[in-house]
Amino acid sequence: MSASRILLAPTHRTGAAMAIAASLAEIVGKQKRNVRYHTIGATCPAGVWDRWEGASFLDPGLYDGAQMVELYEAIVRGADLSLLAAERGVLDTVDDRGWTPADVARALDCPIVLVVDCRGWGAGLGGLVEGFRTRLGAHGLAGLLLTGVRDQRHREVMRKALVGSNMPVVGCIYDGDGPGWDTIAPGPWGVPLGSEFVEAVHRQVDSPGLEGLAGQRGFLASAAIGSGDRQSPDGPLVLVAGGWGFTPWSRDSIELLRLAGSRVTRLDLAHDQRLPEDAAGVIIAGHLWADALPEFAGNYSLMRDIRVRASEGMPLLALGGGMLYAMRRVHDDRGRSFELAGLLPAEAEVVGEPEEPSYLDIEVKRDCLLFAEGERLLGWLATDAEIMEAPASRSYPFEVSAAEWDAPLSEGAAVLNLLCSRVLVHLASVPQSTRRFVAACGRYRDSH
Repeated sequence: MSASRILLAPTHRTGAAMAIAASLAEIVGKQKRNVRYHTIGATCPAGVWDRWEGASFLDPGLYDGAQMVELYEAIVRGADLSLLAAERGVLDTVDDRGWTPADVARALDCPIVLVVDCRGWGAGLGGLVEGFRTRLGAHGLAGLLLTGVRDQRHREVMRKALVGSNMPVVGCIYDGDGPGWDTIAPGPWGVPLGSEFVEAVHRQVDSPGLEGLAGQRGFLASAAIGSGDRQSPDGPLVLVAGGWGFTPWSRDSIELLRLAGSRVTRLDLAHDQRLPEDAAGVIIAGHLWADALPEFAGNYSLMRDIRVRASEGMPLLALGGGMLYAMRRVHDDRGRSFELAGLLPAEAEVVGEPEEPSYLDIEVKRDCLLFAEGERLLGWLATDAEIMEAPASRSYPFEVSAAEWDAPLSEGAAVLNLLCSRVLVHLASVPQSTRRFVAACGRYRDSH
């Protein structure tokens, strides 16, 4: 049975919808119910983080629509409720990629709750809502969630303005009491959310009413992507970096590793002293927090063990902040320098973290752990970092480009068992990539 699902999408750009959805996930989770949470579009370090470890997002720019539906169905199977949220407006496209949050909802047959900024609005709000309902279709827009309501008198004005819309209102958040339109979506350092923040949402949002709208979803057929065992008891053991200090790049990609036959467990870069004896592969892919760099740099034992295993041929994937961890030395944007894992004989400088990811077109220039020469895909940058010298003897695996660039640039480093890049990629972008990595881990395990 498909999980009940609902998308909270704003009229225009805001962090409020994501903050409200994250709060609702906390509320439902505390009821000992299985809730899954996805954002729409790839995330940056400042984006909402899934408290179950790893960002869960849907982005049809990174893989085709059929793969998106299969991936979503597999990861929410067995959930009581699926909450989705968007930061951009429900009808707004991302760059030139041509898709909107409404397109994602349509592909998932997912009802939409429109998050509305009521500040400064009066009777004209009814016309605004009617326009969105016309654009979204009768089966798209299921309800409204009002924010920025000034007081009880203003709430009554809003109620009268919406009488003709026949739209259920599942929340009314007063200005200054809980998430406002200018609220920044809470990042990993803000999870779990503060009790006052969650309490404000609990008081002002009709959770049962919202779940009732979530039940109006369509049925998603069982996906082929999830037809096998979720985790093979005999598969190679893959360590994925996560926890305080490092946010995994994609919970969905972690799920794909399990579905490809591997066993997956967390690697704590700050506190684990060494890898398990039966470790067959390591993935350090995602967002590295500047606050954690001193602890990472002080964990000499783990860095030494990773270097030794990599020199013995253990597959290692280091993407985004993972490539920074793999460097000999990293200079952060606070003027500090740290000696890190030393897998790459190069230094890097963190320039900053953008508010939203930058999408890059990737052409694979040489066979590597994940991809074959000539394959093309879309990746994203979530950290602005400069490499001060060419790593690994200029063994660049990728050529990356963007519409506004004059020419493509070489990117990353690769040898037989190592793939590093500042650019993050989703494992669903090239379906066979996960199987290639797990197979390499299996060969390493069998030879050791």
